[in-house]
Amino acid sequence: MKYFTRVTWFALILSMSVIGCRKKDRLPGVTPINVIVKTSYDTDGASYSFPLEGISIKMTEMSNSSVLSKQTDINGLAIYNNIMPGTYNIDAAITITKTQYETITGLTLDRDDVTFNASLTNVTLNSTTNNTLDLKLVLGKIGDWVLKQIYYAGSHTTNGAVFRDQFIEIYNNSNKVLYADSLYISQLSGSNTVSPDFSTGYFINNGGVFQGQWDWSKSIGMTIGADAVNKYVYAKTLFRIPGTGTSYPVQPGESIVVAATAVNHKAPYTGALGTAIAINDPSLTVDLSRASFEIYLGNLISNPFNSDLDNPDVPNLAVIETGGNRDLILDNPGRDAIAIFKTNAFLPLFNQTATGDWPRYPSPNITAITASTSLFYRVPNDVIIDAVQLQHITPGSRVPRKVSGVLDAGAIAVPGGQYSSQSVIRKTAKVVGGRKILKDTNNSTEDFITLPRSLPGAFAE
Repeated sequence: MKYFTRVTWFALILSMSVIGCRKKDRLPGVTPINVIVKTSYDTDGASYSFPLEGISIKMTEMSNSSVLSKQTDINGLAIYNNIMPGTYNIDAAITITKTQYETITGLTLDRDDVTFNASLTNVTLNSTTNNTLDLKLVLGKIGDWVLKQIYYAGSHTTNGAVFRDQFIEIYNNSNKVLYADSLYISQLSGSNTVSPDFSTGYFINNGGVFQGQWDWSKSIGMTIGADAVNKYVYAKTLFRIPGTGTSYPVQPGESIVVAATAVNHKAPYTGALGTAIAINDPSLTVDLSRASFEIYLGNLISNPFNSDLDNPDVPNLAVIETGGNRDLILDNPGRDAIAIFKTNAFLPLFNQTATGDWPRYPSPNITAITASTSLFYRVPNDVIIDAVQLQHITPGSRVPRKVSGVLDAGAIAVPGGQYSSQSVIRKTAKVVGGRKILKDTNNSTEDFITLPRSLPGAFAE
């Protein structure tokens, strides 16, 4: 790895300062700025020399979603001259082939290539800020299971099914049979405050990945410092696929669909409370009557939705934590993060008095725990197989990230926004022997596109 001398840095900064922007690019009263993006690798203490040249850098201006793209030079630098001040998301990524990786590390890789990612979110850049940005790339977690399709937007509130037709599709991206037994699905907890009050001390304010997110190290009972944010996520809802270990085999290239309610939402039906549930435009919604699993809360809570039927032909997920919801309810505007994982830890079923192997904590703004305080399981990043950070389509309404770049270095949203009938779906990377291998670079911005009409079992080409 090469390092700049003090003289080299001085020469670089001097050269940047004398480059003037064209008059036609200037806005009245706004002074363009220069930004240096410095990249390096987090190799967990190992001295691997991964390439610094050719790392793709994208700076996205949040007010208008304009993207400035560059590639790093041999020193791992990307220099942006005369760009407009603003609030930016900065992403870095590089894909390294199996041969490269094995040559550099001496380790055996069980896939064709790997992708290193880094990101900074909601970074304010102007003439008074430090505009030299350090991005440390990490090797994202890649598992055999992937979140294939997330239908969070729902459909039209009067002509469609609102949120009743939401579902999550999980795909076997490997070349071997996998068993869905004991796979956990979780919506992650975190602050959804767009403009947090940093003076409270409850929010992270370091300009990094978790800018504006809860500082979980401040939660009552938390004793692990910064690791509380960097090495864990916090489960808002938690559901587990049942089975004895080999009850639910999933073939390579096949998927399972977890429905909020496993009925045909294209047709009217009678709800659990005996009242009719109509549908005005069947084309806006989906048939989930043949889903692999459903989430049913009607026998667990006192105020279930009329729409939450129990389909006897579709197995129910074990409910660990409802998050106060009356069904599986994904955030229609897209402010969720979804994770799947497996663990040997004991996590008791909903409403059981057992404590469980993992501790639970309140959000950092809670100053005293009472019987009504919401507590969230602290889930180690190490057990998570896949995670996707969703976001609001409108830049000004986007909320702080709930997952680190190790789990998902990007974020994804449907362009139609809430109740649009659209879903996010993972791209197809290649086809091997008729089996589709889905793209998994650990960056949902790059890995997903939008399906104009959600459809269980569909593929994005």
